[in-house]
Amino acid sequence: MVKFIFALHNHQPVGNFDEVFARAYEFAYLPFVNALKSHPSISFSMHFSGILYDWLEKNRSGYFETLKEMSSTGRLEIIGGAYYEPILAIIPPVDQAGQIKMMRDYIEKKFSRSPRGMWLAERVWEPQLAAVLADAQAEYAVLDDSHFFSAGLQPDSLSGYFYTEFSGKSLKVFPINHKLRYMIPFSDPEKSIEYLKTFNETGATLVMADDGEKFGMWPKTHELIYRKGWLEKFLNLLEQNSGWLKTATFSDCLDSEKPKGLVYLQTGSYYELTQWALPPEASARLSKIWKNSPDEQKPFLRGGYFRNFFSKYPESNRLYLKMLKTSAAVHSVAPGSAEARTALWKAQCNCGYWHGVFGGIYLPHIRREIYKNLITAETIAHNNGDDSPFRILLEDWDYDGEPEIFVECKNAFFALSPAKGGGLWEWDYRPGRVNWLSVMSRHKEAYHGEAPAESISVHEAGSAAKCREKIFQDWHLRMCLLDHFLHPGTSLDNFESAQYGEQGDFTLAGYSVDSVVQGKDASILLSREGSVWENGKKLRLRIEKNLTFKTDASWSAQYSVRSLNDFPAHIWFGSEFAFGFSEKQACLKGAENSITEKVFSDRVYGNLKLVFDRPVDLWSFPIETASRSESGLEKTYQGSVLLANVKTSLQPGEVFKMTVQIMPYVP
Repeated sequence: MVKFIFALHNHQPVGNFDEVFARAYEFAYLPFVNALKSHPSISFSMHFSGILYDWLEKNRSGYFETLKEMSSTGRLEIIGGAYYEPILAIIPPVDQAGQIKMMRDYIEKKFSRSPRGMWLAERVWEPQLAAVLADAQAEYAVLDDSHFFSAGLQPDSLSGYFYTEFSGKSLKVFPINHKLRYMIPFSDPEKSIEYLKTFNETGATLVMADDGEKFGMWPKTHELIYRKGWLEKFLNLLEQNSGWLKTATFSDCLDSEKPKGLVYLQTGSYYELTQWALPPEASARLSKIWKNSPDEQKPFLRGGYFRNFFSKYPESNRLYLKMLKTSAAVHSVAPGSAEARTALWKAQCNCGYWHGVFGGIYLPHIRREIYKNLITAETIAHNNGDDSPFRILLEDWDYDGEPEIFVECKNAFFALSPAKGGGLWEWDYRPGRVNWLSVMSRHKEAYHGEAPAESISVHEAGSAAKCREKIFQDWHLRMCLLDHFLHPGTSLDNFESAQYGEQGDFTLAGYSVDSVVQGKDASILLSREGSVWENGKKLRLRIEKNLTFKTDASWSAQYSVRSLNDFPAHIWFGSEFAFGFSEKQACLKGAENSITEKVFSDRVYGNLKLVFDRPVDLWSFPIETASRSESGLEKTYQGSVLLANVKTSLQPGEVFKMTVQIMPYVP
């Protein structure tokens, strides 16, 4: 007898569009359950994230009632988890326990039974989770067989469940059979049945657990599974072979079988994620090695692990570290605030912290929602703290050996990196719950070399010619107040494509912090002496940036560029700004000459105003990334870059000055 555990994980990220929830429901969640209703002898298991439970209760209550009815008979096992689908290993222990309890309490209330098992987001495992889950009253977790292969177990030994432990606290773990995961639903149903039958003599218990969205939501799967009848045929075959093949839930297995042994599992996830977590060059090498390796070697091949995404994408690291700081603030300053706690937990939803085959961190609306919730929680914590106008902190926040500077007041939070060009990379406007500087740089990805630019599909209104645009890559992170000295022949197109002559060494260089003043306003003076090349001649310049932050969330930068030469210097200076507008129409590509004021209108965020004390030329272009999704390469708007630039000549000792004020603006 072979036991087959058929399990699905259903989830939509916090901040996803309502129409995506609705489409996933109509194309995947509803038809799958309807199909199972017609086969009452088949047992199965399902996990829903709390985000999806909330949406279903509010928008599709009839479906929710169907789940409760099927659960009450015992044929459907509801799997627990952490409510807002975080990567459990990366969030603080207090939030781990809180999110698991929130899901447990919800399931007990809605389904009148306690969940025995835990679904781990992206099946990301770290050894200490055995103790975390045991403390949270979970009996079992479901992991990929690649975890077990790394521990030296053979594929034919992976049946049923195993024990693991950490610090003397034990947990049962079920391996997911990767062959079944790949076959179902993409191979003929008969092939899956034939594969299951090869285990008949050993009496194995095999698990197929994967995303529910691939049962109708992924490209072409709805037609395959429902219109062409794949699922109905598969369910019929399960019933027709019930003499030797029995469907079961995880609890059925726990109640009727003994563990297969003790295993210690190293950090990991499913193989694909370990490849995505690597830097692009290493990821491409691993892909090549995998393709050229015989099957018996593949179980021992693995890439990085989830935390590598924080070094691969600095934008992810910023979100992660802000989440940790916000958690500490909420639990120390506002522990009794349910609103702050809920916002924090929503911000821990994993989808915006990484990137694989789906958009992930490249989806601006997902990042925007993370920031919105973090800012909400942070604001509540701030309002429960001291009432000083400003708090300024110098701290090596991202563990690069150099301090960052943080400026906080009631209405705003600012973050800048003196060691990285003196760039400003976060400006939270708290009344609007928005980080105006949430942009994503154009990173190199391993898959950029796998397909020509012509394959890019644009999922927005626009001409087909956009699909053939070149994939640009940035040579530095996009921030505000990065200082450029342009080659005389530079055009806007050159600057947009990051293919131009940078004549200075200021953009990525470290600035010294000369003064920090905290009073009615907060001010920070940064400076650097560096070099600029002019027609083969080396110039020496000193830049001072005097930044002023006000309690109304506005800020300004006063530039002084001094010539340290004993001969005339001719320079083309530009200060870069990167704003995370919600839509490209807020700031299109263009060049304006001799302007002193510019207002940008954003239908989501409101208006943003820049005021210069002298005429400048203002270049602008949208940041568009080419990132992979389940539908192929997508071009996605991430924000816009502005370059306020001036051509000038400096006599020995002469100083060029420019001041810019930036503020949220109400006409």
